Amino acid sequence: MNDRRLEESWWLLSRSRGVGVVLRVLILVSPVAAIACTRLAADHSLLAINVAIIPLAFVCVVYPDSHIGLLVVLLVGIEWLVTVDDQATPWSIGVAISLTVFHASVAAATVAPPAARWTRAMCWRWSRRSLVVMGASACTWAAVAAIDRYAVGSSAVLVVVSLATIAVAAMWARDGSVGVSQQ
Repeated sequence: MNDRRLEESWWLLSRSRGVGVVLRVLILVSPVAAIACTRLAADHSLLAINVAIIPLAFVCVVYPDSHIGLLVVLLVGIEWLVTVDDQATPWSIGVAISLTVFHASVAAATVAPPAARWTRAMCWRWSRRSLVVMGASACTWAAVAAIDRYAVGSSAVLVVVSLATIAVAAMWARDGSVGVSQQ
């Protein structure tokens, strides 16, 4: 990152309004929410990782189109894997939703300058797609919680149902994205 780009980014950021401001706030708040959910799930958290996540989220506010967001997601995931022992805890939904909001906010912040006006259609499209991912995350947690209660072992039926579900979801996602890009 050079000095010229930093000046331009701060100048653009200072002119944020409307949805641009909301996106920047969500970029900051969602990793903090993920950290809080991790702490609630494990009764402790890793201070060193938390101290790294917060400044990186600030960098994502200024440079949403950088790869720093990937590092934020990676650190949240590492903290979750290291600290949480219960795979079926309901707090995993909170972390999943927080990461979805972070990812969608960073991605949406790269679509237009911070001061750009978003139409209702744009807001609705981004919200709808994010809600679908959040719903899928909740359904995944419900499946994991159900499987965790029963000792299913290596069930061939479970594997076939899982693979069929993934195939249907992939076709649905492909049809939705290919149709939009060809219009």
